[in-house]
Amino acid sequence: MNHFRRLTGSAMALMTMAALSVGAFAADYSFETGEGTEYYPATSYADTYGAAYNYGGPNPVDYQIPELPYGVSSTTQIGIMEKEHLPSLQQNAGASISGDYGLSGGFYDVPSGSISSVKPSVLAYTSVDGMERKDGSIGTLKISSLNINMKVWEGETNASMAKGLGHYSSTSGWDGNVGICGHNRGAKYNIGSIRNLEIGDTITYSTVYGTRTYAVILVKTISDSDWSYLQATADNRITITTCPADRPSKRVCVQAVEVSS
Repeated sequence: MNHFRRLTGSAMALMTMAALSVGAFAADYSFETGEGTEYYPATSYADTYGAAYNYGGPNPVDYQIPELPYGVSSTTQIGIMEKEHLPSLQQNAGASISGDYGLSGGFYDVPSGSISSVKPSVLAYTSVDGMERKDGSIGTLKISSLNINMKVWEGETNASMAKGLGHYSSTSGWDGNVGICGHNRGAKYNIGSIRNLEIGDTITYSTVYGTRTYAVILVKTISDSDWSYLQATADNRITITTCPADRPSKRVCVQAVEVSS
């Protein structure tokens, strides 16, 4: 029994010595690192923008707008109404263009020499402000070949067309492309017969600025969502639309350009 106790004691002593030796090795272990990490110092607002931050007021950082991709005009999602050129023509007035807008490429068959040879390079637009006459109308449209002689009132509305013809409020009142609309039938004032116009027929339009004569260059049925013919132009022209009978999704479109005097 005493012999067993001596063996047990010896074993315990050996285990203790082994544990102490591991601790000694651990205490002697050292870690080595590379050079000290370099941290960037804090950036001063004044150093970056050249002035102290104005708490509660405007600061240069407020006007740092991210650059937009080419052709994108806002940070909002571009919807279908932004992708198409609608007849909001004031935004185009004064813009330079090249070529003969609407007159090149043999698209129109107009007698040679009947259209003014002047080829302006700037989109034209005249506001209707100041064009109202004593009776409230802004112009008079005459198409002798169709016995049409009607006054034009501001706005493409039923109220305007109850008194004559309506002027597309987004189009020019005089210089450039003047847009006019009217009822096809079933009203006191109707212009459904414009579908019978022929290339070269003349149209006159009178306002406070004078009287112009136009030659028809286009008679066409278009979609009721096609606004391209009401876009601003560099030349002086008139665009007239009406609804064809029993075709509510279509429009009869007539365009005529000013003839030289």
